[in-house]
Amino acid sequence: GASRVTRSADAVMAASENVRTVQQFLRRYVSVAGMQPWATSDSTRARMFEGDATSMHYVAPLPAQSGHAGLYLQTVSFERSDGGGMALWLAYQPYVGDQPENAEPVRHVLLTNLRGGKFQYLAAAAFGKPAAWRDDWTAVNGLPLAVGIHVDPAWPARVPFPDMLIPLRSGEGFGTQLGGAP
Repeated sequence: GASRVTRSADAVMAASENVRTVQQFLRRYVSVAGMQPWATSDSTRARMFEGDATSMHYVAPLPAQSGHAGLYLQTVSFERSDGGGMALWLAYQPYVGDQPENAEPVRHVLLTNLRGGKFQYLAAAAFGKPAAWRDDWTAVNGLPLAVGIHVDPAWPARVPFPDMLIPLRSGEGFGTQLGGAP
């Protein structure tokens, strides 16, 4: 019985540490998404930030301890895993300016055993209206004011993943949206 309690406590502590580490990474490196333009292929316009409910793409540095210096085009995404659940992934590749990306991204799983998750983007509104949350960010110039991250874990409730609100230091909350609407 004591061994079972110890293993259970160790599992909760490991899960808590993993949640803390992932939240710290997201808070630190999403918040410094920069105003550097990038393009995904020869046929797309360069943009500074792109996101929808399941993924976001931006340019930012990586942690110094990762051994990677400089800026990287980063993608954080919710993806279906082999076991049928969801996982939160980070993919990155060196930033090459507004030239089309050509390197194969390095991928790391951040969280597993999820029921789902969602990203949202805070956009400034025109004409004195309050800022509003959007389920996508398609502006080709500009960054959102903030990113909201909701993770729905499938692991035991004793280790929650509180919703995150991450202000972007360079975000002004507006840009020319595809289709003309901010």
